Amino acid sequence: MPQSCLPARAGRLLEGRAYHPSGARTPAVRAVRMAAILWLAVVSTGPTAASEYLDQDDPLYVDIEDSLEYGYSEPGRLTFDGDLRSGYFATDVDQRDGTSDSSDEFALRVRYGMNVGISDRLRLKARLASVCTDSDCSPAVDVSRTPANTTNIDNGDIVLDELYLDLFESDRWDLGLGRMQTRAVTRGGVFVSSLTRLTSTNVSVNWTDGLALRYVADSGWQSHAIVQYNDSDGSSTLARAPLDFDDDDSRVSYFYSLENREPWGPFTQRAIDVSYLPSALLTDGDASGPVDDYWNLAGRFAAQWPAGAAGRSLIVSGELGWAPETPSELGVGTGTDGDADGIAWHLEATWMNFLPDHHIGINYARTDPGWLISPVYRANEETLVLRYHWRPVPRLQLEVQSRWREELDALVGAARKRDTFDWRVRLTWRLEQRTSRW
Repeated sequence: MPQSCLPARAGRLLEGRAYHPSGARTPAVRAVRMAAILWLAVVSTGPTAASEYLDQDDPLYVDIEDSLEYGYSEPGRLTFDGDLRSGYFATDVDQRDGTSDSSDEFALRVRYGMNVGISDRLRLKARLASVCTDSDCSPAVDVSRTPANTTNIDNGDIVLDELYLDLFESDRWDLGLGRMQTRAVTRGGVFVSSLTRLTSTNVSVNWTDGLALRYVADSGWQSHAIVQYNDSDGSSTLARAPLDFDDDDSRVSYFYSLENREPWGPFTQRAIDVSYLPSALLTDGDASGPVDDYWNLAGRFAAQWPAGAAGRSLIVSGELGWAPETPSELGVGTGTDGDADGIAWHLEATWMNFLPDHHIGINYARTDPGWLISPVYRANEETLVLRYHWRPVPRLQLEVQSRWREELDALVGAARKRDTFDWRVRLTWRLEQRTSRW
């Protein structure tokens, strides 16, 4: 790890030496513009009832979601809610060709939806979502678009990121069909990390099209199975090259997880999962070459210990994954002979409430070139993250983060490994619910 990379990059960005395209608005002007947009969106919601979206004591309350864990609605009841997320993002990159460049932007994501209680065991959920940046915000309605193989829609697009029916028995099982948000994450304090599945990270918008089943046993173990549809243009969840979905046999992929969040000694989470993507791996990175199934296994944990008075605690979490079938080194560009490695792991620690409602943590991860489906960590990189959260009220969260990433293996023909430093300041506001009868 370069000894001077993190402080040097942070210094250049904090001193305001990030690149600005000619003629662009200054950061101060753009900050005022984005703050005004955020303020107008918030005040337009008006007074509402208390939110019931997730347990407000959950440290992940304002950061992630799973459609099948949404609160149930009474028959004949409409529930409206959503969230706003705005932030400043700056990036400094040493490119593989020996050049360096920097960029920064302000971004805003808006999501607002409706939950309809149809009967005691059936509900309908629909939600609109959009992302804008200070450099690109041209509204366009495109509710059916699939963000193929990527983590985000085009800026300005207004899409349906949720549209599903949920058949359920309260606190026992759910069967969802349609477009949903899905996740398989470590519950690591300020970190929401995943090697396999987490839709709509950061200020992005994406989703899972298909069928999802969740079952909760008396022992506390939860089974979660997903049958996902993949468009020929690509999957709506993140899939990195050389994964490809042009083959008809790749149209459906599968996911299964087994998780327990009941306390067991210091452990607050134990989970394993498997992902299977048939006929989706272009082994040599070329559609004219061999096409194989891609699958992997992952296990994750979280543990928590008291660390003094005033609710202070230490949360340690991590995840380890293995992909038995990986692309060749030729397919990922790291060599010309043999297969790419397929191990991935991350480990993080969070000091919760080091001051009341203030939390801080550190995360380290390594993902081999053959690990292709993490929505958080890029393939062929090691990552170091420092993150701070402040939650003045349960539905509002301020986050400050710095992150350093460097490629593990240089690509064939590259002058050097790509080296990236980025930082962000981000505000998330989960809007309160409105309810009415229909």
